Amino acid sequence: MNVEVVHPDEFGPGDLKVWRRFQSEDQRLTSPFLAPEFAQAVGRARHDARVAVIHDGGVAGYFAFQVSAALGVPIGATICDTQAVVCHRDLCWDARWLVHSCGLEVWQFDHLAVHQDPFVPFHAVRHSSPTIDLSGGHDNFLESVRARSKNLIAQVARRRRKLTREVGPVVTTWDSAGADEFAALVRWKSDQYQRTGTWDRFEREWIRDVLTELLRCKSAGCSGVMATTHAGDRLAAVHIGLLGGTGLSWWFPAYDPDLSQYSPGLIMLLDLAAQASERGVRTIDLGRGEHAYKLRVATGAYDLAEGQVPAA
Repeated sequence: MNVEVVHPDEFGPGDLKVWRRFQSEDQRLTSPFLAPEFAQAVGRARHDARVAVIHDGGVAGYFAFQVSAALGVPIGATICDTQAVVCHRDLCWDARWLVHSCGLEVWQFDHLAVHQDPFVPFHAVRHSSPTIDLSGGHDNFLESVRARSKNLIAQVARRRRKLTREVGPVVTTWDSAGADEFAALVRWKSDQYQRTGTWDRFEREWIRDVLTELLRCKSAGCSGVMATTHAGDRLAAVHIGLLGGTGLSWWFPAYDPDLSQYSPGLIMLLDLAAQASERGVRTIDLGRGEHAYKLRVATGAYDLAEGQVPAA
């Protein structure tokens, strides 16, 4: 077994076909953050993006990362919500050997899928990532929410009616990419980061470039989707997510803070759940972190790991 380290732009059609096949063969690897399109989008924005192509009598796996000196982090670090080696189900490999073969002294991770045994000894802590299960249909989802958060659906409906009366009719559009909407999301999200004392991701040009690139990508395994919620002519909320297979990742939501009394973010999220179900989406991944609003609508959860792997 050996490893060849390349830049994502060096992939040919054959690599993309094999990568996607590995994803299709293991449902635990179908996240759009593990798709080759995500790696390529980051690669176009960052010169330090790399992919280790694992060979074992042919191509057997792909491991995407970024490198600074001898320190490795996941590709798209700070905006990558799922990390794993995308490989053949039966491939046997050693985590420390892999990190060494990539020319790294250590690889740090924070959203690592927990099912890959070679990484398990290096899990320092696990975090919960809430989900919305739509596999039983939208009505079943609503019933589950009512059972867990008895007043939520009625409360959001009342606020929707109030928003309609006081501002204008509420309309959520599934995919409404536009420069003005993107600019509003960046502005609102940056303001939110500053209010909460959180590092502003949109200060980094490469992150804005990756989002713009992914909104143009309409691959079955990784497609950027920018949804909007309007109240009349007024933009109330925006969300940029990633669609991959039958899963939608809740990624960058933002709303007009002057309309916060109406809960425009929750209105949009519930509307998107209805529209996602109509489009065959079976799961909405709400992302790592047990925020109160997520727990009110979540019907399940899974674990992600944080830690680091030293080289062999």
